[in-house]
Amino acid sequence: MSFFSSWIKAIFIIGLAFPLYSGDSKCMKEKPECNVYKDQLHFCTKEKDPVCATNGQTYSNKCNFCSKKLENRGNFDFSHWGRCC
Repeated sequence: MSFFSSWIKAIFIIGLAFPLYSGDSKCMKEKPECNVYKDQLHFCTKEKDPVCATNGQTYSNKCNFCSKKLENRGNFDFSHWGRCC
């Protein structure tokens, strides 16, 4: 019974720690590479992965951000992942 109890405790502790180190952390993502979108401006999915630009505008995903950035000849840049404040 002692072994079973220790095993349950270990699983519980690992379960608590796992969310701290898993997932797709927005802080760890790199700046979007816009060159891949230059031949397909505005042909974007409806995926929601917000991008905040230095112009204070929130774009729904990196494709929309890059399309607008390329369309405006780079008048703004990437600020951070997530909604602008």
